[in-house]
Amino acid sequence: MFHEQIMAKENIQSRKALMSRILTAPVTMEQLKKRLRISFSLAFFFFVGLFLATSWMFASFMRAEDRWTHYSEEKLLLVRLVSDLKDAETGQRGYLITGNEEYLSPYRKARSRIQEDMRSVSGIEKLDVRLNGLRKVLLRLVHQKMGELEETIRLRHVAGFRAARDMVMSDYGKQVMDQVRAISLQMGTLLSRKRDFERQLLLARERRVFAAGSVLAVSIVFFWVLLYRIIGKEIETRESLLLRLKEESTHDALTGLFNRPAAMDILQHSIANAERRKWKIGVLMIDLDGFKGVNDQWGHLAGDQALVEVARRFRQVVREGDILARLGGDEFLCLMPVLEGLEGALNLGNRLLGVFRDPIQEAAFTSRLGCSIGVAVYPEDGEDPKSLLAAADRRLYAAKDKGGHCLCFKDE
Repeated sequence: MFHEQIMAKENIQSRKALMSRILTAPVTMEQLKKRLRISFSLAFFFFVGLFLATSWMFASFMRAEDRWTHYSEEKLLLVRLVSDLKDAETGQRGYLITGNEEYLSPYRKARSRIQEDMRSVSGIEKLDVRLNGLRKVLLRLVHQKMGELEETIRLRHVAGFRAARDMVMSDYGKQVMDQVRAISLQMGTLLSRKRDFERQLLLARERRVFAAGSVLAVSIVFFWVLLYRIIGKEIETRESLLLRLKEESTHDALTGLFNRPAAMDILQHSIANAERRKWKIGVLMIDLDGFKGVNDQWGHLAGDQALVEVARRFRQVVREGDILARLGGDEFLCLMPVLEGLEGALNLGNRLLGVFRDPIQEAAFTSRLGCSIGVAVYPEDGEDPKSLLAAADRRLYAAKDKGGHCLCFKDE
């Protein structure tokens, strides 16, 4: 580096001497032509030098961008693997609950995608020792999770619901899934660090290239500087990484509850099952009271936090086997696939009302909410999803008309 600095100083001094001789010499036509040739030659070489430096820098940038994209794709692959495992688990749970083999169709599709994902994961950054070790652990855990899903489905088929439920309740599958999430998060963090490291290297290289270009530019005449400014302008590149997590087809992304399409599907299957077994079904339509005030006073982020907390409280009071769903906004649905009578639905409705005895307390706000509930029972209030939901909806608005924070179970 010191030697290069000495050479650069000597080059600058020799160029100054040359310019001094040109400026002090008598100007003839031949000399003028010669000066122009020299000037344009120097300008040409300067342009070529800048062009090569810029090209090298741009090529380095493109290689770095390729590496950023590669690391981003590998992170997205990990997200997709976890999402596909969730899809497989959703299909498994649907089959375990209903015994309907139609639920195995999404399970099998997710299983095929998982096999593809695992082949792709096998190629993740094998040269990195830490990633290589984590990758092997992740693949082993995915095999274990798929084995657990297969075994519960087999038990449901040959031994019935209770045997499969007991295995699910052992929490082995949940523990494995938690480990899968943790390992994929570690791998994603390492990939992010690699991407950031590549970016830092590139930025440092850009700074060195432009520093050298600037030193060269101030050592030459005005039009070379002008050429430098025209050709050597810094290329501004905007990096935009779009990580779109595949949304689960059956769950609400905010609360983790079932979404509307999944709830309608479960209701349809529950009605068919209840018709065969002569069961009753309870449908509770729930709408929050006072939620608009949270959004208006503290903003939508506070509203989202309130919805998450409400969903958590609802989960604590429903029975095992009852289905909670968020239909949209501040509207929820609770489905009781097996109901002995109206009293059971009313008891659950009162428990749901009771979760609002304590205010919603978050870091940024405290708010007291409530809810209105409309109750409908199959088959008394309807024999299909549309009529059941319509009855529950009418009674929900009747509860609203009474001032809210109450339930209504009959048309008035």
